Amino acid sequence: MSETALRIGEVAKLVGLPAKTLRYYEELGLISPSRQENSGYRVFGWREMEQIEFVKRAKLMGLSLEQIRTLVEAAEDGVRSGVLHRLEDMLDEKLSETERKLVELRAFRESLLEYRGLVAVAEEESLCRCSELGATEFCGCVSAATEGVTPPVMRVVEENGLPKRSVGEPCRCGCCDPTPGRVS
Repeated sequence: MSETALRIGEVAKLVGLPAKTLRYYEELGLISPSRQENSGYRVFGWREMEQIEFVKRAKLMGLSLEQIRTLVEAAEDGVRSGVLHRLEDMLDEKLSETERKLVELRAFRESLLEYRGLVAVAEEESLCRCSELGATEFCGCVSAATEGVTPPVMRVVEENGLPKRSVGEPCRCGCCDPTPGRVS
């Protein structure tokens, strides 16, 4: 395969990224195009195109640019399986983070369902009195719809598949209260 010598604009079109992004990647050390001696223009060859593909695929895995830079450095070091070992560790971290977020989203979903139920009750019981308020009062509908619901950030979450604590058991961190009437 002959050596390719493309300028940044041409590469940007080929890879579907703005030239500004490619310059930023170069600044971070994620790609390393050479420079033409006469003009100083960035020149991209096959190696640089592979670097860009490497970055794009690593981003698909949800890795940060800093994490990707670590992988690029490992690749530059040329240590056999160095990239794969680091990548495996990073993916383990991402999976743990994703699991934590899923627990948080489930708790948030539960709160939303409770809120929605309270909105229905407020509607049935005609708790909305907005039309009757004076100039010094403001709507209480949202308060009625959230009364008694423990916000998701206050719920007991699971750690390693087990609840961090039971209802009535003191919080280990001292920052939260248990959700009334249930064990998570």
